[in-house]
Formats: sequence, C-alpha cells, structure tokens
Amino acid sequence: MAAHQRFHLDQDGHSITVLCDLPRHHVEVLVDGKAVSSVRTGRAAVTLVRGEITTEPPRPFTVRLEHPDDPGGIPLCVLETEYMRYLMPNVPLTRQEEWPAEPTPSARTPGELLARWRARYRNRRPPGGNGPR
Repeated sequence: MAAHQRFHLDQDGHSITVLCDLPRHHVEVLVDGKAVSSVRTGRAAVTLVRGEITTEPPRPFTVRLEHPDDPGGIPLCVLETEYMRYLMPNVPLTRQEEWPAEPTPSARTPGELLARWRARYRNRRPPGGNGPR
C-alpha cells in the first residue's frame, strides 16, 4: 500500500478531500481546500472524523475510514451526511499534497551501537583471565 492515500468527493458544490497516512496514524479532512479536521488513527479500529460544510446553516458530516484487511490494501472511506452515505473514491496524490518523507534515521541507532559494542568486546577476557571467551 502506498504510504499516503487521498479520497475526494464533490458534495453539494463543495469539495471534500480526505488525506490519509496510515503508517503515521494521521487523517486530515479538507473542505474546499481548507483543513477542517485532523485526527490520529488507531492501528486497526474504524476512524471517525467529524467536520462541517460552512454554509448557512452549517451542514455537519462524518468521514468513516476503515483500515484494510490485508497490508497491501486501500482503506475504505465513506462520507456520511445527515441522511446519506457516499463512497469516496481513491484519487492519486499530487506532489503538493504529499507529506514530507520521514527523516532518515541516524546511523547510530541503539541497536547498531549495541552490535558494535558486542563485536568489540566479544573476544576480550574478563578480569582475572580464567573465564570463557
């Protein structure tokens, strides 16, 4: 599965977009290009994101994001309004919408440092010189 997903739907003259980043557990909802809601997702639970379309009177909606059953799958995204449910289609991301790549981890991670320490001290004899190698 791609790290980022975008779901988009035009609803009553307004553009509703859901940007989803499951590896980082983050979902953001945009209405007409402006962020209206942002939440952290669970590992496998359904995520509900609430927002509203700014009209007079405001119209609330809920985006329901269900995690895929298989690791390579695309999540299911449904827009729920007061009376209807709409399946939101998956649309490829453009470069401007992608989140920045994760920073490259340091070359000196704790595991790497421990492995270097073990390699360095593996062949040394303990004080007294009678112990095993």
